[in-house]
Amino acid sequence: MKKIIAKEVNPSDVDFSFYFDDDSLKSASGENCAVYIVPADRRRYSGFNLDEYREIEQQAESLIETFTAISLKIEHYPTYKEAMLSHNIDYTSRKCSLLKEWAKYADPYNPNDIAEFLTITTGEEWAVRSFTGYSQGDYCEVVYCVNRHTPEHITEIGKFWLGCGTEFSIDDCYGYYVIDELRWEEGEKLRQYLADCYGCKPEELEVYLYDGEHIVTDYRKMD
Repeated sequence: MKKIIAKEVNPSDVDFSFYFDDDSLKSASGENCAVYIVPADRRRYSGFNLDEYREIEQQAESLIETFTAISLKIEHYPTYKEAMLSHNIDYTSRKCSLLKEWAKYADPYNPNDIAEFLTITTGEEWAVRSFTGYSQGDYCEVVYCVNRHTPEHITEIGKFWLGCGTEFSIDDCYGYYVIDELRWEEGEKLRQYLADCYGCKPEELEVYLYDGEHIVTDYRKMD
């Protein structure tokens, strides 16, 4: 039986950008499935879906200011219902009640408060997971919809964003990604994972792991 070759990509050539091209991470369908990655220093790093995330922060901050003004009975401010609708939030009495309580303490630049804001406004549960890389400063927080993404998937996303993974080519096709913890285990668990990704049986795979590189010097005899 001819083996299917799975070969680990040289670490210097690994490219995770294709992983993040997945439409299910960007709400391309218009559903609440986007994943937002907030880096440790958002002034220096772009994060993932960060422009959209900043729009959510601005919406939340504006709503907090408006709700605070309404609660203080400042003249000329709208009702709570009008405030919600003007911020493109569908009105229900329960949603309004939850937002009023949330606005009393919320920090729009705290991902946990944004996750609560999204939970209230979308009707689906949102949460935050944090991830740390191998170098000082390698840190990010992932804001995601619990109903759309499993904990395992979010672990992959956070790890790959920080570069804590590797890439394999299988049958000369690149883009098979493996988090480091699984790569380090080697053995049949890794083989099974790669087989599941490719859609074949584990025994059909012949796996080659990256083991360093060296320069070979060629010589020719002078005539």
